[in-house]
Amino acid sequence: FSGGFRMLNSWLDDARRCAMLVAGLAFMYGCLRLWPSAQSEPRLWSALSWHAMACTWAPLLWQVVRRVPGIAWMALWIQKHLLQNALIEGLSRSAQFVAQIAVVLCIYLFTPITSNDPAGRERECIAVRRRCAERTLDVIRGLKGYYIKAAQTLCGAGLFPQEFNEAFGVLLDQCPSEDFSVVTRTIEAEIRCKISDVFANFEQEPVAAASIGQVHFATLKDGTKVAVKVQYPEVERYFYMDVKTVGFVLGLVGMGPQVKDVFDKLQETMKQEFDYRKEAAVMDECANNVLPCFGGDVVIPRPLDENHPALRRNRVRTLCTRKVLTMEKLDGAPIRKHTLQLLESFAGQFGSTVDELKELMNCTDPSRLDRLSPKVKRLLHMGPITESQSRSLRLMIKTRNMTCRLLNIFLSGCQCTPCNNLRPRLRPLPVPLNGPRIVKLLFDVHGHEIFQNGLFNSDAHAGNILMLKNGKLGLLDYGACMRLTPSQRIDVARLFIAIADEDDAAVPQAFWACGFRSKRMDERLALLLAHVSFNRGPFPYDMNRLAPKVGLPPEPTVMDLEAYVRGGKVDDITAFPGHLVLLQRCCMVLSGIGLELGAGRVSSAEMFKPQALKLLSEIK
Repeated sequence: FSGGFRMLNSWLDDARRCAMLVAGLAFMYGCLRLWPSAQSEPRLWSALSWHAMACTWAPLLWQVVRRVPGIAWMALWIQKHLLQNALIEGLSRSAQFVAQIAVVLCIYLFTPITSNDPAGRERECIAVRRRCAERTLDVIRGLKGYYIKAAQTLCGAGLFPQEFNEAFGVLLDQCPSEDFSVVTRTIEAEIRCKISDVFANFEQEPVAAASIGQVHFATLKDGTKVAVKVQYPEVERYFYMDVKTVGFVLGLVGMGPQVKDVFDKLQETMKQEFDYRKEAAVMDECANNVLPCFGGDVVIPRPLDENHPALRRNRVRTLCTRKVLTMEKLDGAPIRKHTLQLLESFAGQFGSTVDELKELMNCTDPSRLDRLSPKVKRLLHMGPITESQSRSLRLMIKTRNMTCRLLNIFLSGCQCTPCNNLRPRLRPLPVPLNGPRIVKLLFDVHGHEIFQNGLFNSDAHAGNILMLKNGKLGLLDYGACMRLTPSQRIDVARLFIAIADEDDAAVPQAFWACGFRSKRMDERLALLLAHVSFNRGPFPYDMNRLAPKVGLPPEPTVMDLEAYVRGGKVDDITAFPGHLVLLQRCCMVLSGIGLELGAGRVSSAEMFKPQALKLLSEIK
């Protein structure tokens, strides 16, 4: 009787989940119906609020209804026919995401700003954005799955306010992790033996937690130090469920044919990402392609598969399985830990603050620049930072720090008021990394992968790049790789060269050759999307230059761009091939690293141009 009672409670909990699904879908439907009118009639926002409240109370009412005799049979039917359906569960997750993001949006739109002072209003706006960013981060962490991967991709791309980029930054290497008991069960089930039979030491605390797995440091019986990546138990099911749901929703709104190729490529990439054996093979192939040319500057760890000599010494066949990937340990720290010091030093040399510099680098609305200080506006027009400028900056900081040390020694015995006021200014500044050199190296390595080999990593975000103690860069996580055909590499090379040269007549033709299609094949849409995707994103200089050619208003904002592209004012997108989507993702994350390292808003097409020219010259 006790077992049956527990099963009944389980069914009732599942029925409650179904009620929450219905409530979430009702909320989405109500928002979609009322949104067009709400834009023109603010009073309808109150109707939306009441609708959201009703949907919130629906699960509580279910707690009362569930006690009605005979409801268990309904719960059994729901359990059998609905809740085991991946699409239904995916829609439930999507409804939950939309409902909670709607709450965040209401907070963002309706939180009153009371200060009359411009500086005070800006501080209040920053506080609101930070609050919204933290709530959005909690939503993403709770849902996991593809939502974390999407946040990682968009982080640092300049599409969100800085507060959101800072909040999402923790997802690059500090995602929600699983308990060590779960990790132990997964590893022992995969390698078919006890952890103690293979490892002399295995750290229980993960050193990093990514979107689909977490990493632990360990030591083999022979003393070899390794990093072990273990896949989360349910993450693969959630990923496929979320992607299928997004595809289903896009199909309902008539965008299914346009995104079919994108989702096909995405699912193909995900199959590789969820099978660590394939990632191990790709990691080996990329190491063989890259290290002969860039071995003096970068390191790609080797997987401990059947070909690794350490396994022969430990009498183990392989430590790379479908859900466990063991690789050589790299001694370094994620590059994100060095970016704040670089920004502090860089901002200090120009009389600005880190917050002002971040706001400038992520500014996508030119109308806001008038409110920035003259020094920060001067930074806007200085262009990308060169390696020589960065070396000069490092030399100046080292000279300043040495002078500060000497002055501190000279003033150590004086306690007068002027000396006491001077001492806080004599603190040494951290010497930054050479950001432009690092960014150029990353673009060179990935350009070599794209154009010389065709196999490239589309997920090279800052959490997957280590600064090693020997000064080299460690490149990790080769699960989201894409392989280009020879003809695709040639077409992409021509597109990037045309964008870098600002050859606006050649860009649409090259973009179409890569597979992009629109209903009327309008050159203006192709020109604009190519620059936004593969140049510098919605950068003010590029948008102002292209505005008269594509029909945008002077000094266009991101909202103008959104209305232009999504609103179909010129043309409707019918095909955006999957390999272009992953190339765009690669450009976005590398450009985001450039921003964080203080290299300015670099042009992806310009940085890839040397490798593209090399490919075309070899063909000739």
